[in-house]
Amino acid sequence: MKEEKIKSLNQEIKRHSLLLISNSTMVASQLLILIGFSNNWEPLMNMFHSPLEIHIMICSSSLMVFGFGLTAAVHVLEISDIKKSLKSFTDGK
Repeated sequence: MKEEKIKSLNQEIKRHSLLLISNSTMVASQLLILIGFSNNWEPLMNMFHSPLEIHIMICSSSLMVFGFGLTAAVHVLEISDIKKSLKSFTDGK
């Protein structure tokens, strides 16, 4: 029983770690998009028909950075809680 609980907690840590990596990658990719277009608007003018569409793309990328960043932070907190549970479980408390 104790080994199963430890195994389950370790699997949860792995799952949240993978989700953390995934969300962090999404934050990085959206930041690269925003940084890449911040100095050169010409490619955007070729892709979009109006400045409003450019502003919508920038706002949506910014919201994605915020959302994925917030989700990544939640996974960090979950990992921390699971590690505390694992430590107290293995210490016999």
